Amino acid sequence: MKVCLVPVGIMKKYMKERDLDIEADLTAGTLIERLNLPDKLKIICFLNGKRINPDGRFTEGDVVKIVSTFAGG
Repeated sequence: MKVCLVPVGIMKKYMKERDLDIEADLTAGTLIERLNLPDKLKIICFLNGKRINPDGRFTEGDVVKIVSTFAGG
C-alpha cells in the first residue's frame, strides 16, 4: 500500500517528500523507526492533518507529515 511522506520544517534536511510502499499493518511508530532519523529530533506524525499515536495505522493514499518537536535556543 502507498502513503505519501511529507517532511515539515527541519525534517526537510533529513528526507524528501515521497510516496512510500508500506505493509498494511505498519504502525506510525515502526515507520518512524525505519526512517533511521536521529533520536534527538523527537519525531511525531500527522495523518491527514491530525496527530497520530505511535500505534496508529495507515490506509492507502494517506498523507503522513513527519514533524520534529526538537527546539534549540
